[in-house]
Amino acid sequence: EVLDDPIVANPADSLGTAPSGSALIAHDLTIRHIPEVSVVDGANFSVREGSLTALVGATGCGKTTLLEAVMGLVPVAGGQLDVVTGGATLVFQEAFIFSESVRFNLCLGAVVDDETLHEAMRVAEAGFLRDLETGIDTSLGERGVSLSGGQRQRLALARALVRRPRLLLLDDTTSALDPSTELRVLDNLVRSDLAGTVLMVASRPSAIAVADDVIFMAPSGRVEQGSHSDLVASSPGYRALIEAFDDDRRERAVAG
Repeated sequence: EVLDDPIVANPADSLGTAPSGSALIAHDLTIRHIPEVSVVDGANFSVREGSLTALVGATGCGKTTLLEAVMGLVPVAGGQLDVVTGGATLVFQEAFIFSESVRFNLCLGAVVDDETLHEAMRVAEAGFLRDLETGIDTSLGERGVSLSGGQRQRLALARALVRRPRLLLLDDTTSALDPSTELRVLDNLVRSDLAGTVLMVASRPSAIAVADDVIFMAPSGRVEQGSHSDLVASSPGYRALIEAFDDDRRERAVAG
């Protein structure tokens, strides 16, 4: 039965190449989970090379699906996606950690010089890895059980950075970090040359505000783009979502 199942086309084969100055361009892009329901509907947006862009939207609006389409993991139903030469690198919210050494988890068998390793850990605020019992040669427990959620996320970010991605996709990768650490990581990413361009799923207003640009995914499948301040002024849906984020943050602070 498995052998008789037809082989579908590789979604990555449909990705185009973005022109110089752009890391990602979407032309009339449509993405569907099922044939009748579009998560992205006729969207047009772009990500400038060298920028930090926030991807914002309510839970379930399709942010992860969009990143997976950019990676060539899921097909687009219509339109075109053009990605910078060399492709993208995606860091998921839940990082998989192997029960191997820190070095193995960072390099995954590739040959990486110590200077690049240490710079990647610095940018990811993962210096704690050097302070383990035998440094980066310390063996981690099954799925990184000896590390906290935030530590696993920072290790996964450093793992992506050692590959010097032209386009780095962060799928809520800093969600387990406190706001001050998250802002330090974002500042490090902007100042470092390890990542050419960053497109990040973000839900904290403090992180969204430091982005050069914002792509807002509305529940209807529409996509709006602009600076944080411009979207607050022009988009009722975006403004309502940001206010909801603020209300949630205040309620958590009171509860804490």
